[in-house]
Amino acid sequence: MAMKDYSDEFKADTVALYESTPGATYKSIAADLGINRETLREWVLRDRERRGVAPAAARSGRAAPARAGQLAPSADPDERIRQLEARVAEYYSLRSS
Repeated sequence: MAMKDYSDEFKADTVALYESTPGATYKSIAADLGINRETLREWVLRDRERRGVAPAAARSGRAAPARAGQLAPSADPDERIRQLEARVAEYYSLRSS
């Protein structure tokens, strides 16, 4: 499959749409725009890095510290799932010891 070349304006508009849409996922925004989910994710991560914004603060506009025993918030739903799976595995390994 050939790589597509998107304009900087399209990338910026797409990232702005993602960041400003409450409850949006990479998958939903990418599907709406006909782009690859990972492409959108990379654009968002690069934009946040360029702005010096932490992932948790990017969508809410402010930092969201995690409480003791809780997962740090993640803008990426897939990352949150990986974090939860790791905690479940840790819980079961401690429980069976």
